[in-house]
Amino acid sequence: MNASDASLLELEQAAAEEGRRYGCEQLRQRLQAIADAQGSLCPSSAERLEDARFRPLPLITTLGQLSIRARYGYHRSAQRWMFAVQDLWGLKSRQELSPHLQQVIGYTATECGSYKKAETMAQTWGVKIAATTIRKHVQILGAQAQRQQELRTQRALDPHTRPEVLRVAQAKAPNALKTFSLVVMMDAWKGRERGPDWGLLPATAAGERVEWRDLKVAVIYRLDQVVEKPPANTDPATRSRRQILEKFWVATPSGTQPQEFGRHVHAEALRRGMVQARYVFVVSDGALWIWNIVADRFVGAIQELDFYHASEHLWDVARDLYPDPLQARQWVEPLLHQLRHGQEEQVLQSLESLPEEARKFERLLSDLVQTEIQYFQTNRDRLHYQDNIAKGFPAGSGAVESLCSQFEDRFKRTGQFWKSQSMGCLQALKVARQNGDWAELCSPISANLANDLSATASLATPKN
Repeated sequence: MNASDASLLELEQAAAEEGRRYGCEQLRQRLQAIADAQGSLCPSSAERLEDARFRPLPLITTLGQLSIRARYGYHRSAQRWMFAVQDLWGLKSRQELSPHLQQVIGYTATECGSYKKAETMAQTWGVKIAATTIRKHVQILGAQAQRQQELRTQRALDPHTRPEVLRVAQAKAPNALKTFSLVVMMDAWKGRERGPDWGLLPATAAGERVEWRDLKVAVIYRLDQVVEKPPANTDPATRSRRQILEKFWVATPSGTQPQEFGRHVHAEALRRGMVQARYVFVVSDGALWIWNIVADRFVGAIQELDFYHASEHLWDVARDLYPDPLQARQWVEPLLHQLRHGQEEQVLQSLESLPEEARKFERLLSDLVQTEIQYFQTNRDRLHYQDNIAKGFPAGSGAVESLCSQFEDRFKRTGQFWKSQSMGCLQALKVARQNGDWAELCSPISANLANDLSATASLATPKN
């Protein structure tokens, strides 16, 4: 085809392909030179490989597939056969994906809806890699992200290393000299995992093929990172909405105990400036395990029951007392207004007076109403919405509810049934990307530290 007859799209695609081929050949030549210089000397132990001979070493990179000729021999101390240059580059035995491609694939897999979509996306770069291979390397990278997360948690909670963590947090914080408050939200979403009888045949046989399990998550952000976003249209009835410019996540695999989850949330809050914060504000939907974490890890924090959940509990009382929807609405709306506008004590008095009113009319309160009265009494000190809003705090836990929705959108698609470990690794990658820890994940030094942590876990100091 004459170049003048080609479209801009075709010209650009051809030039990109030429660039990939040229770049791939340049990379191959450089790698070959390094392999020739390394010979059969193991860089880790400075031992010569025994019975070394040349063998092809294939690699799949972001520029395409290539192959070099390298020395392959037996390492007497390690008691295994290996490529000397493979050890130099930090590649596992039989690993063909380059570290850069592994990181790019891992990043892509966190954003795509499935590993199959990640495979399709890679093909647009000119890299042919199967979804099963992508999954394998995502699991490796995700496990490394989990080890690094544990290392960061230990550093933040260890009295000896905490000062350095706090110093770095102060240095990295936006508006570092401003007084700020820290907001912490915690929740859990239901993940769909493979049960103990997964794959049981025949299909009609009874068994627990699927399990729905809680996965705990948290959102942490500084209040000075919240801005008012103006409405997209000029309709005066349309209100502006809040937007959080920078927020950080915590997510753990299913089966993680609240105490362990609390460790990670506490550590992340320290990394984000909890010690320097004027106020620490925790808002939750009222789950008991969350308030136990707050009592253990966030002593002195301002606590708030999410207004939406509080209103839902009031509506439950209204529907039980008044089956007629109109009467229920007439009873509950004044209470909701009081609750939202600094008259929470009047709401509590109205609820606490229900048993006496029932006795006057010789009626019995249902167990539901009595439970809800106790619920509000338990959360009496977490209902100060007007005071909290005046300080700039949110009335609800919308940020962590949004996070739950994002995880559900990725992990609860049609046909997705996860193993806990597999989903945990992919979650760890999403958290690393969100929290700005991706560069650390890709750093060879940090990877080695994380691997050392895993190897010496049994000798580690007790968890804080």
